[in-house]
Amino acid sequence: MATHDYVIANASGAAVRSDLNDALAAIVSNNSSSSEPATTYAYQFWADTSNNVLKIRNSANNAWITLRELDGTMLLEDGSASTPGLAFADDVNTGIFSPAADQIGFATGGVERLEIGSSEVVFNDPSNDVDFRVESNGQTHMLFVDAGNDRIGIGDSAPGTFVEAHSTAPHITFRNTTEEDTDGGRETRLIFEGEQSGGEISTLVQIEASHDGTADDERGKLVISTNDGSDGASPTEALRIDRRQSILIGQSSTTTPGYGNTTLGAAFENLGSDGTALFVSRSGNVAAGFSRAQDGNILDFSSAGSIEGNISISGTTTSYNGAHLFRWSQLAGGAESIEILRGSVLSNIDEMCEWGEEDNEQLNRMKVSDVEGDVNVSGVFQAWDDDDDTYTNDFYCAMTGDFIIRIAQGTTVARGDLLMSAGDGTAKPQGDDIVRSKTVAKVTSTTVSTTYADGSYCVPCVLMAC
Repeated sequence: MATHDYVIANASGAAVRSDLNDALAAIVSNNSSSSEPATTYAYQFWADTSNNVLKIRNSANNAWITLRELDGTMLLEDGSASTPGLAFADDVNTGIFSPAADQIGFATGGVERLEIGSSEVVFNDPSNDVDFRVESNGQTHMLFVDAGNDRIGIGDSAPGTFVEAHSTAPHITFRNTTEEDTDGGRETRLIFEGEQSGGEISTLVQIEASHDGTADDERGKLVISTNDGSDGASPTEALRIDRRQSILIGQSSTTTPGYGNTTLGAAFENLGSDGTALFVSRSGNVAAGFSRAQDGNILDFSSAGSIEGNISISGTTTSYNGAHLFRWSQLAGGAESIEILRGSVLSNIDEMCEWGEEDNEQLNRMKVSDVEGDVNVSGVFQAWDDDDDTYTNDFYCAMTGDFIIRIAQGTTVARGDLLMSAGDGTAKPQGDDIVRSKTVAKVTSTTVSTTYADGSYCVPCVLMAC
């Protein structure tokens, strides 16, 4: 630990040697001392033991420059973005600096580009027009921030919207890692918010995918909810697609609203190979409306790929084409179904149809007509109603419009004939051209559509049992 003025004074040999040894001791110890040397020189070293740092005298010999700590560590000056504490000899405004306590900044060209702090890492904190790009193995712009246009590109070097993704398979996967089988569990949401004129934030629309049911399975559902104006952050469900791919609109309880229930709303019920059916139910307004700009068919009805009838508009007239009116009925006493040949003539009886506790004030029961010239003819048998699993003794009676009618073997009819009951379930010409209470139909063609085992046959007609 020594300092020296590095001036060897004239003296005796022993004194000169002692002075030289002191000078050498000062040199080898870098003038180590708790206080600076009394005599200083430009570019002189000083091991400042009081502050534990190594210093060098500046070129003007009027100040000390700290180089490093005596224990081997190196402390830099904080510097700034324009003059970094650690810079490059040929690029002094590029390097590392400390903008504040517990922060490291990286600058190029005198501008901060990256700041690492104790609570965050910030790129481009000064908000300069400097893009950010992450390159993957096969994509130069795997992640790209277009600073000048405030846009983000994923696999895209020139995003045209706020966020734009380009890829040969631009798929996005959301995965809920909660292990559960609850109905509505495993949910993932997309929430769309907006700000009102007063700055209030409101949830406008929410899309949620979740588990459908409570079984340990893979069934899912998708729910779209919209804000009706007072929902806050919990918008009201508007549409649901369930695990069967049925679509429920305006309600979430049934795929058949209004069909055997009083639920209001609409649904497309998907029955797989049986196809899809539409159900609509409203309280006090029109349940369905159809319109077209010009005259023509507004609804077509098809079976097995062929159009069987339609509803058309011509001027102020609406026409129901290729159709007939029918009603439900039952046999006497509510008897179970028996074989009745299609087109057989039916007759009204004084019994009302019954369906449990359901009110019925207009639908009476029927029988196969057994009176010739029967004035109680109600129509012809169409088919048993096999779509109801609860009430299995209902059938359809065709009453008015285009259909077929059964004629007995040996009975001849002509186009234009008015028909009445023959008293055995078949029809026969009534013998005149006056429509009477016994008139059941008018023959429109003598083309036989069906012949039964008993020889009876069916021809096209216009039913008049009304």
